[in-house]
Amino acid sequence: MTGAVATGTLRLVLFGPPGAGKGTQAQLLKERLPIDHISSGDLFRHHLSNGTELGELAREYMNRGALVPDEVTIGMVLDRVATMPDGRGFMLDGFPRNTNQAAALDEALAQRGQRIDRVLHIKVDDDELIRRLSNRYICRKCQKPFTRDPRSGEAPKRCDDCADGGEIYQRDDDTADAVANRLAVYHEETAPVLDFYREGGILADIPGEAAVETVNGLVLKALGLTAEV
Repeated sequence: MTGAVATGTLRLVLFGPPGAGKGTQAQLLKERLPIDHISSGDLFRHHLSNGTELGELAREYMNRGALVPDEVTIGMVLDRVATMPDGRGFMLDGFPRNTNQAAALDEALAQRGQRIDRVLHIKVDDDELIRRLSNRYICRKCQKPFTRDPRSGEAPKRCDDCADGGEIYQRDDDTADAVANRLAVYHEETAPVLDFYREGGILADIPGEAAVETVNGLVLKALGLTAEV
């Protein structure tokens, strides 16, 4: 594991339900490790913002809190992986979401003489996930997340990171009802992937309800890393 980190060849999957903090942990790892962050959500948003046919198809499913069909998701992510230089490491965020996708990923990597090294499963209870996501708002321009003010209960109107104050909005799939539906889909279709990777001996369960720094410490420990890489 240590050698893979040093050469930037480590291949990770960040796994967990919506709102578990995968994106945050991915960003922290990206700052430490010379590997690429491949977020299925970012890929979808790229197509959404550009109004492509794939983007419009993805929007239809995402607005209902449902999973995008496998053939779309698999093709998009594997195409991204295939364009990477040989030996370059990566971390997948939001993929695979079911055993069909996991098997397709394994097969594609095997054809390149590669495999997934570690799967980090960030665990958070459903009640906490609903609380987090139903209070989440996004800058339409830079995608920075915001939450309601705990005193007023109101969300900010403009992004303080954008020069022209990007508009703050709540995604259609972050309403309480949509979140509950997303979690139901996750438990039914996505959770079995844990067994797929557990049988392979590469799954690490990470409690995800603590402070970001604490969760990150557990992530680093699961990767065999200390405070210094």
